[in-house]
Amino acid sequence: MIASRIGLIGGLSWESTASYYKYFHELYVGGDNEWSAPEIIIDSVDFGSIVALQRVGDWSGTGAIVADAGRRLEMAGATVLGIGANTMHVNYDDVCRAVSIPVVDVRDAVAREVLARGHDTVALLGTKYLIDGSFYSDRLEHLGVRCVKPNDEQTEGLQTIIFNELTKGIVTDASRDYLTEVATSCRERGAQVVGLCCTEFGLLVAESDNVIDSTRAHVRALLAHAASEATND
Repeated sequence: MIASRIGLIGGLSWESTASYYKYFHELYVGGDNEWSAPEIIIDSVDFGSIVALQRVGDWSGTGAIVADAGRRLEMAGATVLGIGANTMHVNYDDVCRAVSIPVVDVRDAVAREVLARGHDTVALLGTKYLIDGSFYSDRLEHLGVRCVKPNDEQTEGLQTIIFNELTKGIVTDASRDYLTEVATSCRERGAQVVGLCCTEFGLLVAESDNVIDSTRAHVRALLAHAASEATND
């Protein structure tokens, strides 16, 4: 039997990747004993190169980086892939074209969890690229989940927190309060549940009945896919 191995395109940021690795072990169910854990391969790219390309809007450049990482992971034995960042799902199709193994989409995982909780409207909190773009919200809306987005000022505030603090491991009560205020504003405009659609936002706010941590949702989906592969082998 071929073992199921999860490949993670990491380094987007290091805090994000650390959260993924932690959740893979916290949420894993199965194995032969209490020390059992999922088999994971991580390809950690240079986040500095990604940020520089994001700032000038060179998404083909970021796509080339994550696609290369996906190819390396497949060559290393990964049987399913995850892109370890919400924003970098702008390059989801680039990764899919680069590999022959499944790529589990964080957007699908978030949408499924919104609907499973009996809701159809989510507050979409993430980077400026994710909020201002359509690649994320269009996917959710195609799956039956309407998105309520922060206003321009709130979006800039979230962007600052993400890149000036969270991606560098800085966590403050002021930023936690700001994120909560933005979430409340979106709920007042119709959002039924809050989507933490930045992988680092879990550092500020815990998942709850009314809050979906996209990182945890993505990990659950990847683990479920891996378990399905193992069952079908």
